[in-house]
Amino acid sequence: MDFSAFNPLSLILYPSRKIQLNFPGWRRASAVFLAAFALRAVFLAQWADLPYIDSLAADAWACDRWALDILDGRLIRHTAFYQSPFYPYFLAAFYKLFGHQPQGVLWLQAFIDSLSCVAIMRIAKLCFGARAGLAAGLLAAFYRPFIFNTALLTKETFVLFALALFLIALLRADAAGLFRRHFLCGLAAGWCLLLRPNALLLVPAALLWLWLRAGSARPPGTVRGFLKGTAFPLLLGTLLPVLPATLHNFAASRDLVLLNYTSGFAFFIGNNPEATGLVTYPSGVSSDPLLEESQSLRLAEKSSGRALKPSEVSSFWFRKGLAFISAEPCAWLTLTCLKFWFFWNWHEISDNYDLHFIQKHFNTALKLPLASFALAGCLGAVGLFLCRLREPSGAPLFLFLAYLLSVLPFWISDRYRLPALVFLLPLAAAALERLAAAAARLELKNIWKPCLAASPLVFLCLAPPPFSLKLSEAAAWGQLTSIYSELGEHGKALEAFRSAVEAAPQNVGAPVISDAAFSMRRLGRVNDALELYKLGSDIYPGDAALYNNRGKLLFELGKTKEAAALLEKAAATDPDPGKEYRNLFYAYRKLGRKAQAVRYGGLAAARFPDDKKLKAELQALKNK
Repeated sequence: MDFSAFNPLSLILYPSRKIQLNFPGWRRASAVFLAAFALRAVFLAQWADLPYIDSLAADAWACDRWALDILDGRLIRHTAFYQSPFYPYFLAAFYKLFGHQPQGVLWLQAFIDSLSCVAIMRIAKLCFGARAGLAAGLLAAFYRPFIFNTALLTKETFVLFALALFLIALLRADAAGLFRRHFLCGLAAGWCLLLRPNALLLVPAALLWLWLRAGSARPPGTVRGFLKGTAFPLLLGTLLPVLPATLHNFAASRDLVLLNYTSGFAFFIGNNPEATGLVTYPSGVSSDPLLEESQSLRLAEKSSGRALKPSEVSSFWFRKGLAFISAEPCAWLTLTCLKFWFFWNWHEISDNYDLHFIQKHFNTALKLPLASFALAGCLGAVGLFLCRLREPSGAPLFLFLAYLLSVLPFWISDRYRLPALVFLLPLAAAALERLAAAAARLELKNIWKPCLAASPLVFLCLAPPPFSLKLSEAAAWGQLTSIYSELGEHGKALEAFRSAVEAAPQNVGAPVISDAAFSMRRLGRVNDALELYKLGSDIYPGDAALYNNRGKLLFELGKTKEAAALLEKAAATDPDPGKEYRNLFYAYRKLGRKAQAVRYGGLAAARFPDDKKLKAELQALKNK
């Protein structure tokens, strides 16, 4: 046999040859899996030597901490879930079995992501044929954002796998038409919801496609028969995985919250007068996931003038977002169009970790000429116009459009766009296979119409993003500043800080300034640290941490009166003060102002009930 028969690329480059019939499906799947896992293994080995591995950022840190809380016996939260629950509970189970080994989770994610590549291959094969299936599998295996996300302690790898299983289950349910198959499809959908609640919109999209299929492929498709044999088992299956989360939320808060209550605040972030289409937090709310929950809650309660249940907090922020849309419909429409551009543009807008920055500044497998959204977006745009709604190819189209609609009301980032690739890569593979076939036969008449229809999307994909890339670079240098500061590499932290300021000083956030000042302080540059804290407060007058940290430093220097004044300002600025109360207790105790010390000590003890040292010192002061 010719060696080209075993070359996967030959199936695309020479579509007229029917070599794939001699290349069994399990071999193609094995080749895709092994290629995917090898790339991810190389990247994970390289990632272990980067500073990011020892410093979890944002959602990764929050999930890790939540998992450790679960292991400490806090199986039920003090209130309803604020974030999606599956991944932290999975981490807790993994840590219970293997110890606190986050890097072990990453290797498991590499395995699961490689399975996702095979699943995407299967989807494309069911929808478009074997050649398109192989192309989709290879695109997924070499897709740079997929590889990158396996190294992050976040849920995205599981989201991809769950969505791929859901789409395969949907196609199999359609083919068999059995109650059991629709029920299993629903179970997969329920798992998706536990990972990413906005996937809820995929369920009616799947039912709509099944209804169209029932009307054409299996007439007569009566409404009653469809509801009983298709909709009911699918919805029942969807509900079962979700039910434990709903019961937890009711037990924890005596409130009806289906999955979590973050959607209202996320909606407001994406729809307010200062919204940009990217994640921009309102003044007084930190991007730290734990602080975000408490601070958004306090702001909602302060504005409402009463204590609020979780569902009421979400409704409060939803109403504020809807008020903006009602008051400024033209601005909202412009903002939504901008979000669509962000979604379809080649640039990966970072949320937790910046792929482009790491690809540029660190020697890893990401530097290889891998597939990116520039390729997937252009080919996928053509693939959109190759689908037929009443055929299997309509399923990824319906789900892709539903997922897009589920994201646009919020904001756009790389990890929010990533799940859409489960549906877009099969479409991209179909376009690639069709283009290759047309080119080989010199018959372009059957492909020019989809290409012409896709040209506006191709333009959006390849155009420069409508914002300065220097902003992203500054944010990435700022993240490195914080990482190096946390690791105690203060010289490197200040070098990264200087690079951030040089790239785009307006995008150096308050936490980064605070971390850089801390590094200055550790290097003995106390006066420079105080000046930087002051400069940060001038730039970000609403940031409580800058006042608090500057006050702590003054307290350590013996300037207790100045420290107390700044700490008072910090407490007044923070919508959810806690650390400030504790620091004020120590400051006023040192100043001999017992009444104020006891007052703030009591407030701090209420905020930190597990702080035994604080309670003992407060009681000792009261007994004097």
